[in-house]
Amino acid sequence: LTIIRGTATVTGPNEVTVTGDDVDGITLDTRFIMLCTGSRPAVPEIEGLREAGFYSSETLFELDAPPTSMVIIGGGPMGTEMAQAFVRLGIHTTLLQRAPAILRREEPALAQILSAKLRREGVDLHVNATPIGVSTSGASRTVHTMIDGVEHEFSAEGILLAAGRVPNIDGLGLAEVGIEVGDAGIQVDGRGRTAIRSIYAVGDVADRFRFTHAAGHEGVRAVRDMFFPGKGGAEEFVPWCTFTDPELAHAGLTIAEAEARFGDDVDVWRLDLAHNDRARAEAATDGSIVVVTTKGRVVGAHILAPAAGEMIHELALAIRHDMKIGDIAALVHIYPTLATSIGQVATDSTYERAQKLRWLVRR
Repeated sequence: LTIIRGTATVTGPNEVTVTGDDVDGITLDTRFIMLCTGSRPAVPEIEGLREAGFYSSETLFELDAPPTSMVIIGGGPMGTEMAQAFVRLGIHTTLLQRAPAILRREEPALAQILSAKLRREGVDLHVNATPIGVSTSGASRTVHTMIDGVEHEFSAEGILLAAGRVPNIDGLGLAEVGIEVGDAGIQVDGRGRTAIRSIYAVGDVADRFRFTHAAGHEGVRAVRDMFFPGKGGAEEFVPWCTFTDPELAHAGLTIAEAEARFGDDVDVWRLDLAHNDRARAEAATDGSIVVVTTKGRVVGAHILAPAAGEMIHELALAIRHDMKIGDIAALVHIYPTLATSIGQVATDSTYERAQKLRWLVRR
């Protein structure tokens, strides 16, 4: 493995030029190129924000001491995770979300339960909130915010920017070689290939899934496709989890996405954690399991529960392999575990579907 330190520019389908202190315009000829330059925090154009200063995912954990108060801009995974962490540390925390709800990619009903949980714990959560400016007074920073047409002011010692990420593509020379770039990143297919078939893009720089586990999988898959084309298939499915308490895990389609794809041929199965003995014993009943099916096939699963990130894999496997919900019902789940609820949801679904077929039974 040869490591060259410098700034790389793609100068052709099979050519990369590197410049820097150690090299001077060296050109590398190669059969394949993989772009994995990652992403950086998005910084929205808010008047006074840069001058006031802010924390991001890249600087937050360098703090020597916690601030007394924090305004978080952005209600995605990082914003919600850190809001709960801060408020549990005794930090007065305000969370501003521009959309009508936090965690826009999640099943709305579960995101709403989590919102209520955050508010009960003390997070000052505001939706439909658009920051329009930041001012400073001594050590205090004030975020001027429009909410439903009315300006509000939220002051804190620190500002955490959690408004998404943008791909690192500056200076790569992508447009010059014909690589297409959208708002979310370099456009790739299910195998990580760009419009130039010898050039791949994986991880946050691509326009697909921005998760560490997805990036690792994409890198392995891209290398496999380079040398064994067509083997392993394209990957269109990656589960994920937001690590709040309770965790919110996601696999496959939401209810709305399933209905848009399959129309009326969609069934939704739910079970609240209040019906789970393990959750009741541990006083952790804030949560629910939602399974989405079409013609009995599992196409979506959403879990709000302690250790939801561990529980989701059973349902993710079912989605990945086009399994029926009855296959899950046939598995004996260990009691008492939170995963028992997955088995209960599956069993309830098969029982309800069987009830619809009672007319087939001769009296």
